[in-house]
Amino acid sequence: MRYKRGPVTQFRIVALLLLASCTPRPEPEYPVRRCATDLQVSPAGSPRAVAVSGEWSSFALEPMQAQGDGRWSLELSLEPRDYAYELVVDGVHLLDPANAFTRWVGGQERSRLRVPDCRYPLLELASFVATPDGLLEVEARYLDGSERAGPDLASAVMSLDGEPKGAFEAGRRRFSLSATGLERGKHAVRIGAKDALGRPAEELYLPFWVEAEPFDWRGAILYFAFTDRFRNGDPSNDAPVALVDAQANYRGGDFAGILQAIEEGYFEKLGVRAIWISPPDVNPEGAFPGKHGKRYAGYHGYWPSAPRKVQRRFGTLEDLRALTRAAHRRGIRVISDLVLNHVHEEHPYFAEHKGEGWFNLAGSCVCGAPGCDWDARRLDCWFTGYLPDLNWRVSAAADQLAEDALWWATEADLDGFRLDAIKHLDHTGGRAIAGTLNSISRRTGIDYYLVGETFTGTEGRPLLSEYIGPNELDGQFDFPLYWPVVDVFAKGQSFKLLDEAVRASEAGYPAGALSSAFLGNHDVARFHSYAAGQVEADAELQAWGSNRPPDSTNDDEPYLRAKYAFTFLLSLQGPPLVYYGDEIGLPGAGDPDNRRMMKWSGLTAREADLLSHVRKVGSARARSPALFAGARQTLLVEDDLYVFQRDDLRGEGAVVALNRSAQERSLSLALAGEPAKAARTYRDVVSGRFALLGGASPGTLTLPARSASLYLTE
Repeated sequence: MRYKRGPVTQFRIVALLLLASCTPRPEPEYPVRRCATDLQVSPAGSPRAVAVSGEWSSFALEPMQAQGDGRWSLELSLEPRDYAYELVVDGVHLLDPANAFTRWVGGQERSRLRVPDCRYPLLELASFVATPDGLLEVEARYLDGSERAGPDLASAVMSLDGEPKGAFEAGRRRFSLSATGLERGKHAVRIGAKDALGRPAEELYLPFWVEAEPFDWRGAILYFAFTDRFRNGDPSNDAPVALVDAQANYRGGDFAGILQAIEEGYFEKLGVRAIWISPPDVNPEGAFPGKHGKRYAGYHGYWPSAPRKVQRRFGTLEDLRALTRAAHRRGIRVISDLVLNHVHEEHPYFAEHKGEGWFNLAGSCVCGAPGCDWDARRLDCWFTGYLPDLNWRVSAAADQLAEDALWWATEADLDGFRLDAIKHLDHTGGRAIAGTLNSISRRTGIDYYLVGETFTGTEGRPLLSEYIGPNELDGQFDFPLYWPVVDVFAKGQSFKLLDEAVRASEAGYPAGALSSAFLGNHDVARFHSYAAGQVEADAELQAWGSNRPPDSTNDDEPYLRAKYAFTFLLSLQGPPLVYYGDEIGLPGAGDPDNRRMMKWSGLTAREADLLSHVRKVGSARARSPALFAGARQTLLVEDDLYVFQRDDLRGEGAVVALNRSAQERSLSLALAGEPAKAARTYRDVVSGRFALLGGASPGTLTLPARSASLYLTE
């Protein structure tokens, strides 16, 4: 996927079928896969000379041949293994821009060429057609390995959504499947085969969507349903750890609880199109030391203690699949947290591979300790003494972790990942995950979303941008924008500060980046408690004291500030993040007080009113491309007044107007761009008021005192 390719209503792939001459043998005779490796690259511009410097030749330069269409090629005969290489374009050494996979050799990161063992058979996709009305046609070809063992016909299997479908036609040497009337949602075809000697071909996994309108990640509202604290749907799997305070213990939230919310339409009412869940991995059973002398359980999921094993307190793998199936039937995507920086010391990888370089051991330190700065040592420091830090420069470790991520994506039917602590990973990590998912995307056009978490300050945009690109992340959570959002909306600073920060984010990330703005997350104090003035200087110490914020606030102000903030947030190009409970004003100091159980009943009038407001604005975003696909332009900014427009180049527009002052404001407002060409009626989705805006003369927009408005074209 990496950078969106735009909407796809029908995706068709016709793969090049590689034919090889075969010696006569009894029918049926199968084409044989090629053993030669054809390295093809497409450098930018019009280079005069392109060469490759490869590990197979001790990095001697080998000239490549121009193909006349921007491609350069070199045929290689290599033993099956991985090789490092780099391109030399007009004398400049660089990574292959089309290859996400990299390999560290001699202290240098280079592109990675994977040469497969051609003795193994190959399944090759010949054609794939999936249409919005539920038509599916698939053909794949079996290519024999170089030893021509022929297929084991009993192992040739093809399935659709887990049910045997289609067939292997021995006479045609191919698999074929045709289906009609598929239901709305996500589906997957799987194709597998072995040769007569038992050597398996790599499975073809072909996920695809049947939906009337193509999904656009820019328009998705992303909701973080922190699994253990969101909703307890199955009390039978509750199992808190002994001698751990309830704040830092398992509280019962699970996949069943998220499933219930999906089926009740909770997310759809908010306009949510994507759900982020906690890491589903099993964590250690015991209690472990944390900050302020407290002991913690692994309720959060960030201490993986085994690969490919689900946390039993969240449910089973089938429970997770039920969650994703229910979401997919409603067109909602599901991503999970992916912990790649470390494992828990009980993880078998640490026991089995710590002597093979998989972990940063000698010379490493604990992040934040004296002489071990979080940023200066970000690639090798340990988060704490029981979380060994992974070394992504070891190819075997990178391969294993990428394969584990692929297992979660395919077995749980996920639609992407949130990559935890991405700045603490070598770039090889993000590239390995992206490259692995890209190989699926190229087959059927499906989009996976990869968003990174880089906890940084207001000046962190260059660091975040390092990880965004076609071969790595789609975007990052916009921490540099988060701090001004809190200062302006929760603490009352000038809207001018906010506008400067918005402009900086618009200009500060690579073109096409899908970064995510937010009002809060599980690592910072709650927005509501900031807005209510309840957060003390040491919010994490406060989380354990008797001065924690109360369960609700008898004051209109923090709820009103949240309305301003949500109206702004859900009008940005996204996908913006909603942290569970922020939509009702859930309070909380620092971690773990910011992870209270979600409140599902007994909402106060203020909480219910905030929820209603968020639903109105979120639903508007879901139906208005102007709010996520159009350009943003500031129309007016003062200390307590902020007005900006969005438009989608078709004349459809949106005007966001925030008036924090105690006086009604009547504005003479001239729009810009396409919406300025003709006068149109705009309606505020919050209040129902109308305004005539656009055209040759400025329109009048009346803003009540202390109001948040979102006007859309009628």
